[in-house]
Order: sequence, then structure tokens, then C-alpha cells
Amino acid sequence: MMSAEVSPWTSRVLENGILGVVPTEDWKIRAYESYREKLSASEFPCFFGQTGEIRGEMVYTFIPREFSQQFVREMAVFVALIGTAEFDRCSLVAFLEPDPEITTHAAFVYRFWQMLQLLHEHDRTPDLERTPDHPLWEFSFGGTEMFVVGSSPTYVQRRSRNLGPGIVLIFQPRKLFIDPATSLPIAPEVRQRIHKRMLAYDGMPVHPDIGFYGLPTNREWKQYALPDDNSPEIGSCPFHSRGH
Repeated sequence: MMSAEVSPWTSRVLENGILGVVPTEDWKIRAYESYREKLSASEFPCFFGQTGEIRGEMVYTFIPREFSQQFVREMAVFVALIGTAEFDRCSLVAFLEPDPEITTHAAFVYRFWQMLQLLHEHDRTPDLERTPDHPLWEFSFGGTEMFVVGSSPTYVQRRSRNLGPGIVLIFQPRKLFIDPATSLPIAPEVRQRIHKRMLAYDGMPVHPDIGFYGLPTNREWKQYALPDDNSPEIGSCPFHSRGH
């Protein structure tokens, strides 16, 4: 677990595989400050994210506009970090440099899946056991399953998925959804509390594709890059697992 004394957020910035690189570029500082401001609002629906930020349980990385091996390197280091006691409850927040070409929500969704696909293609130990159409499928990297929250300024109605001037990808290891005290999944009642807060914050019902992991009808990928309205996902997943 993280220590009670929270270190500065810059001490948890990953750049080129090195932890603690203080960002100096304006877009990086603006991206983090906007994200921090949104999560600090008392009415923000995801109190898990709020708590993680307060406790210093977030690792950050900033990805330039052009996909490069840097993102792959940061993911590999992050997976190694969460295997240690100090970082075992951490998530990774990846800030993508704002792109003037991402002007529509469809463009964001395309970029989101493009990034996950490229990470998968560069994964040295990819999970090939399941496809996205399996109720237990989750995106994985380096043998670590992670729920991925896609946020973008193209979200207008769904305010809880707009965290700043650029795309933000939050990688939450699957083990974070297990209560460390009981070794049981977090109770559905807790998720329902978050859903109630979403209703108040977004001013719209929770998306119909939001479900519970493991249920036969649930598909995790549908929850990653949600539509800005409540139309259900009727197509197939853009992500393709190697070997399938």
C-alpha cells in the first residue's frame, strides 16, 4: 500500500521508462491541472478515482501526438511497478497530447481503439485466451488485465468522461475491483452508488451498456469508450486479439 504521506504528483510521472520526471511542457501541465480540478469537485461521480488521486495512487504519463515506443515502454514499467508493495493499488493515467484533428466523437473512439490495438501489437506477452466478445475479456498488457476508461473533450453530454483538453486513458488493473480485506469483488451496491452520482452529474441515465464484470451478457469493451448519448453499441469490437 502507499504510505500515509503522499508524495508530490510529479514524483509519479513516467517518461521514457523513468519515474519522477517533472513535466515542463505547457500542454502536459494543463492536462494534469484540468484532470485534477475535475476530480476534486465534490460531485464528481467516481469516488474511487477521487480517493486514488488524494492517496497518491495514480501514476501518470504524457503521450505525444505521434504513437511511439514510448507508450509501450511506460506500460511495461507500470505493470512492473504494480507488482511491488508500494504501487500495488495504483492506476495509470495516460494524457494524450491534444490533437486538433480530433473534432468529433467518432474520431476520438477511433483513436482510442487505435491506441489499445497498437499497445497490444507491441505486447511481448499478449493474452490470447479470450476475445472481446467473451464476458470475462478485459484489455491486458504484460499479463495484467485492466479496465480502460476513455475520456475526451468530445464528450459534451456525458460530462464525467470529459477530463480536460485532450484524450485521457485511465488503466485500472482488474485487482483494484477486489476488496483487499475480503478478497471478494466490490459489492454491486457500491457500483450502484456511483451510478446514482453519474445520473446527477451527467444529467442523463447511466449508459445501457454499463454492466457488471462476469455476467454472461456483460461486455467490458462496450464500457471503455462510451457514446456521448445513450444509444447502445450494436457493432463488433474494433479491437482484434492476435491469434484470433
